[in-house]
Amino acid sequence: MPVLPPMLDSFDLAILAILQRDNTTPQRLIGEAVNLSAPAVQRRIKRMEQTGVITRNVAVVE
Repeated sequence: MPVLPPMLDSFDLAILAILQRDNTTPQRLIGEAVNLSAPAVQRRIKRMEQTGVITRNVAVVE
């Protein structure tokens, strides 16, 4: 049976956009930007990591 992709809501998409710009942004600041608490942001990031939405954190050297 195929695995369904995880459902992402507008909060998840906003969090991902911030992390794509700078994955070192503190969860408190992400929460302020998306109108969620820092613990809620942490739970969402962890869920996205566990479901394979976020697969790695990398540093880009220019």
